[in-house]
Amino acid sequence: MSYSLPITRSGKSSIVPPPPWHYGVTYIGAHVKFEKESANKVLPDFLTTDGEGWIYIGEFISTSESTWDWMYQDPDLTQYMEGAIGLKVYYKGSTYLYYPFMWVDKDWALVRGWLDGYPKKIAKISMTKLHPLLPKYNKPERGAKLGGYVIRGGNLMFRLQVELEEMGNSVPTKDFGPFLNIRFFPSRGDGEIDLLEIVSRVRDETILGEVWKGKANVELRGYINDEVDILNLEEVKGGYYFTTYFRVNATKLLERLERIKAPQKMK
Repeated sequence: MSYSLPITRSGKSSIVPPPPWHYGVTYIGAHVKFEKESANKVLPDFLTTDGEGWIYIGEFISTSESTWDWMYQDPDLTQYMEGAIGLKVYYKGSTYLYYPFMWVDKDWALVRGWLDGYPKKIAKISMTKLHPLLPKYNKPERGAKLGGYVIRGGNLMFRLQVELEEMGNSVPTKDFGPFLNIRFFPSRGDGEIDLLEIVSRVRDETILGEVWKGKANVELRGYINDEVDILNLEEVKGGYYFTTYFRVNATKLLERLERIKAPQKMK
């Protein structure tokens, strides 16, 4: 049986293979503070925030436990770029990390994100890459400047630039709390059930690699179908560059809300 659409006898055509999923990521990020009122406007009514946020762009290498051979058979199915804007939110007395905006550049990464409750959209995403043999930009170091951007449709979503100053041992999101995601699949016909689940994506294993911190500059835009322009940036607390590995197998259900669509009367 297929894990995801399309469903075939063998399951080999599934756009997303079954977990566990492995991720190796290189990130640039910024720890930020949004104006509280503007940040709450991009949240569902069951979440609130004080405006503390996290913005990142990442280069991902990712595969399922069952598809390691794809690393050489079809590398394009194991590599993608991602950009996101996250908030430290409050839900039923606890704090979580929630992403109201997230973009990727591959269809399978988008669908996998939706399965876990991330609001991914397709975009063009780019960031600085390092190479060990270049005369410059051969490694993260003091004074190095790295940057990236996310463009969706014909408009910039955000631009992020960081300047590295010193090595660190952690990133700010460790104090935000666990992930909080919303799995939402609306019904289309009479008697069907809307799927609305509030879940937390669980990382079975996490390894934090080299971390650098420093200054950051963030430019927010958005457009007609991405309400990034609602957010008012009050402060950029710092910039980061780091690498990490994590493995994901499941989500944890926090709350399920089911709404049955009432049958329409025939005229």
